Amino acid sequence: MTDVATPLGVVRGRSRNGCRQFLGIRYAKSTGGEHRFRAPRPVDPWDGIYDATRLGAAAPQPPRAADSVLPRRDVVWDEDCLFLNIYTPEPPDRGIDLPVLFWIHGGSYINGSGNDYDGSPFAVNGDMVVVTINYRLGMFGFAEFGHLESALTGSHNNGVLDAIEALCWVRDNIASFGGDSGRVTICGESAGAGLVNALMSAPSARGLFNQAISQSAPARFGPARTDFADALRSEFGAGGPASLETLRSASADELLAAQTAVLDQGAASLGVTLMSSERRGFRPAIDGLTVDSNPHEAVAESPVPLLIGTNLNEGTLFSFFLPDEISNDELESEITRIGHDAASVTAAFRAEHPDADNRKLAIHMLGDTLFRTSSLAVADAQTATDSPVYVYLFSWQSQGFNGMFGAMHALEIPFIWKQPLEPWTVLLGEGSPWPPELSDHMHRSWISFVHTGDPNHVDIPHWPAYDTTRRATMEFGDTSRVVDDPHGATRASWLG
Repeated sequence: MTDVATPLGVVRGRSRNGCRQFLGIRYAKSTGGEHRFRAPRPVDPWDGIYDATRLGAAAPQPPRAADSVLPRRDVVWDEDCLFLNIYTPEPPDRGIDLPVLFWIHGGSYINGSGNDYDGSPFAVNGDMVVVTINYRLGMFGFAEFGHLESALTGSHNNGVLDAIEALCWVRDNIASFGGDSGRVTICGESAGAGLVNALMSAPSARGLFNQAISQSAPARFGPARTDFADALRSEFGAGGPASLETLRSASADELLAAQTAVLDQGAASLGVTLMSSERRGFRPAIDGLTVDSNPHEAVAESPVPLLIGTNLNEGTLFSFFLPDEISNDELESEITRIGHDAASVTAAFRAEHPDADNRKLAIHMLGDTLFRTSSLAVADAQTATDSPVYVYLFSWQSQGFNGMFGAMHALEIPFIWKQPLEPWTVLLGEGSPWPPELSDHMHRSWISFVHTGDPNHVDIPHWPAYDTTRRATMEFGDTSRVVDDPHGATRASWLG
């Protein structure tokens, strides 16, 4: 056991895997009961010793779908979920303050937990402090109820407010754990990267971090939407829309069941779509209160050193709702619907994938419209500032399920974190070699960026900062190499 005195009180953690671990630390009060759908509230100081030797509850979330390719996993969740975990290297007393990696998990804004990530390898190998957080998910964190009660205006961004509250906690307390509150790198993947981008677009978050890493971000936001809240009230109500009081008095299980029903109805009504995020609407919103712009606009106003990238086959994990066959007219009309020139886009993708049928082309386009184009828009915007941006592409091909997923969404995570996170071992394929050199390269690049704002280290080719002339990109695949404007023709086709 190891005790740390903080401004809030004494925290007792444990030593394991060569580092100190402080688990399940409350950074905000419970959001259950009358506080459901409200902004987070700062935690109060405590008397005695806070037991931080066990993980706290995750945010309420539905179980993984029965037809998911990923294994079922049991999650211990509760509305009292705003906890963080801290990992620090041994020995604790070094006389220096270490940089902080602040990790925000993904999960389509409806699943996941900071508890799924062991920060020990980063803490030990990188000589840094690692913080992982939980934040509210689904309707609890990303649905607007302000039209029902004015005090709830801005509830669409409660998940963003949770992350800001956690960053405030880090600012005020991380020095007690050996961390430097002035050297905080926010980092996330998928929905977590979306939150990273939202924090860059949130005026109240400025000054709480000084660098950012965005992995496969859905980096576009829309306005706060009330349609999900209204659909939820209709689903939950008997004979008419349920009142806000009814939603507050219902159990979280009941609300999650209604949330799933509403999402399933929305997905069933869409058919072909290259913008699958429309199935939910759960994401940060530009509300003028918490988030005031899209990230590609925000970086021009308040840039920080940025590491950003995507995976080669982002769309494969999201392709199951697509029909088995897609006609030329369906493909082209969908491209037109989302505001692009169908002729130039289809021509570019057919040239790059000459043997692909329309469904496979749609999967490639899906990955672009969800992640690649918006992430590169952020990178392009950052090049006009004095802060550097480094771009990567993860292209290593998994062999599980006969290779159907390839370099799928989120597959880079275990390489970066140096741990075989469930369920990626299933997707790698039985007997598929795990390339340790690739993991070393990515792990060390993230460490270098956290320390210096530059991902270069001696074991990879020189990684230039990105610009809109060369578009130098570090490709992490069977080898690590710098490629100028990878898949540039399809990238450019979306701009026409």
